[in-house]
Parts: sequence; structure tokens; C-alpha cells
Amino acid sequence: MSTLSASRAAVRGQRRNRARRGITLVEILVSIILIAVALGGALNSAGAVATQMGGGMRHTVAASLAQTRLDSLASLSCAQLPDGLSGSVTHRGVKEEWKVVDGRNIKTLSVTLTIPRRVQKPAYTTVIPCRD
Repeated sequence: MSTLSASRAAVRGQRRNRARRGITLVEILVSIILIAVALGGALNSAGAVATQMGGGMRHTVAASLAQTRLDSLASLSCAQLPDGLSGSVTHRGVKEEWKVVDGRNIKTLSVTLTIPRRVQKPAYTTVIPCRD
């Protein structure tokens, strides 16, 4: 009888193990919390990347505006560039201010840009020799 009782106990143990297989509610909740934390971090990173890319686009527009302005002013003769000539314009959210300063046989052209959400204002300067 002891062999019979031992085999019955083994069968009962197997039934209990089979009944305990599966995932508990606590395990499901922990896995959901871990997934939520991971997704939150990924979304936060994605937002930062999008912000950086937008900033890069504004800087590209600003540099292009400054280059265009300097080229257009440099194409003029010194006689057409009076001392103190200045102006400003806003294009695609970037404010551009330019000024011509007269020097000894030179003209100094400077362009200052105001870019949204940026504290520092980039400034570009070039010198044109006057030969006329």
C-alpha cells in the first residue's frame, strides 16, 4: 500500500503543478508597468529629437538668409552703399537685421539674426574693399 499511496501523492502533486502554471495578476501588472516606463522614455527621446531637428531647420534658414543678404549687398559698388544703410526683415520666423559701416577704403557689412527660442543672436560680418 505504501507504493500505491506514493503514486497517488505523485499524481496529486502533478495536478497541483499543472494548476499553478500560467501568469499571475501581479506578474501581468509588473510587466505592464515596465512596458509603460520603457515607452515613456522612448517617447520622451523622440520628442527631444524632433525639437533638435526643428532647431536645425531654423539655423539652416538663418544661415541661408544671412548669406543671401551679404551676397546682395556685396554685389553693389561702394558708391551705392552709403554709411549707415540698414534694414530688417522677418522670413520664416527668423528676423534678419543688416547694417553697412563705412571705413577707410572699405565697407563693413554685418547681418544679425534673431532665431526663435534661441538666446544668442548669430552675427555674420564681411568686409568689401572699395576701389571705385
